[in-house]
Amino acid sequence: MNKIYLYQFVLRIIPIIMLLLFTFNSVASEKWSMKDGEKTDRITNMEELMSLQPNPNVNINGIGIYVYDGMYSLDALGPHQIFKSAGLKTMLIAKNPGTITASNGLVIHVDKSIDEIDTLDILLIPGGATGTALQTIDQDVLNWIQRIDENSVYTTSVCTGAWILGATGLLKGKNASTHWYRAKEMMGKYGAKYTGKRWTRDGKYWTSAGVTGAMDLSLAMVNHLFGKQYTQAVMLDIEYDPAPPVVGGTPGKSDQTIATLMRDMYDFFMIKFVRCPPGTPGACLFD
Repeated sequence: MNKIYLYQFVLRIIPIIMLLLFTFNSVASEKWSMKDGEKTDRITNMEELMSLQPNPNVNINGIGIYVYDGMYSLDALGPHQIFKSAGLKTMLIAKNPGTITASNGLVIHVDKSIDEIDTLDILLIPGGATGTALQTIDQDVLNWIQRIDENSVYTTSVCTGAWILGATGLLKGKNASTHWYRAKEMMGKYGAKYTGKRWTRDGKYWTSAGVTGAMDLSLAMVNHLFGKQYTQAVMLDIEYDPAPPVVGGTPGKSDQTIATLMRDMYDFFMIKFVRCPPGTPGACLFD
């Protein structure tokens, strides 16, 4: 009889032990699988959600998004929306106060100029095409970016904004993402290694792929600053759940004829700039 009771006891206790082991392993796995810098504290109520502060605190000097004529509007406005949704101090900055006109004709009013801003916690540089190429030879802008970078927590670029960041010399020896167009050539020109990733972090430098990559980069930074749950709250706020109707968006995922035609179209406007010898980019823009 004792053996029967013991057998029945074992049958009852095994499911409890298995449940405890499963729970322990799940919690341990979640904790140990966290990436470097990702927050592990769990949010359990609205008060905790609303009171969470970024770490490091990038709201001291704030986030500045440098905007200019000819930039791709989503490169700047996508991050602006995400950072604002995350409760981060975010501003647009132009070379001069007034208005800038994006490549799609959108006119944006900008109150802050580079002469007014000496310190930022995060600087973000959007991309474009010809307008971006012009920024790479504007020494006033390049000097300002270098000054901001001296004290920034993070310096970032989106799309071909990596051309501008590269022109400052700050990406030399770094891994970087950028728009797919002639990416290896362009990053090589500035001494950087093109990763081909949606976004790349190398030390304090964060860079992203083209246009829509700006949103993934921004969410990656929010995740770094606040953690997974807070990032999910931001994603819910803007209902970020991409579901494109077709597979594409990169040369490797697109029909190869289309990929070639798109590259050729960019070449028509930009190949002279891409192939311009290092140190003399201005001579190649319009000849």
